[in-house]
Amino acid sequence: LIHASTHMKLSSLIILPLLLLSAPSFAQEQSEYERMYNKCTKAADGINNSVVAECSGLTSEKAKSEINQRYRTIHARIFAENPKDAKKFEASQKAWLQYRDIHCDLSGAYIGTPMYGYCPMKLNSSRALELRALDGD
Repeated sequence: LIHASTHMKLSSLIILPLLLLSAPSFAQEQSEYERMYNKCTKAADGINNSVVAECSGLTSEKAKSEINQRYRTIHARIFAENPKDAKKFEASQKAWLQYRDIHCDLSGAYIGTPMYGYCPMKLNSSRALELRALDGD
């Protein structure tokens, strides 16, 4: 059982890194996923939990579509070269999915409801870009 003061400390420890990760980096250009999310939230009449859920959901779906397409392409290429490595790639994707789901469930529980949509969007967007690099783009 977590005491209230411990819960606050945990929340603070989780929130600070997430805020830093979600802040735009001046050294790195925003990805199209960040631009898509930002455009969606700016188009809304004020920001609230519903806007975050809708915009993160739309952005996340686009990122998941790229993840699925890239995964198939990369897996086929690796499988043709080395079936054992294709199994490793498969295992890494399954582990990543498990990490995403558990991490975002915890983020939602300890930071707040908007994280149930925002967290997967951020991780899906990042994974799409990782796979894009692995695919040679």
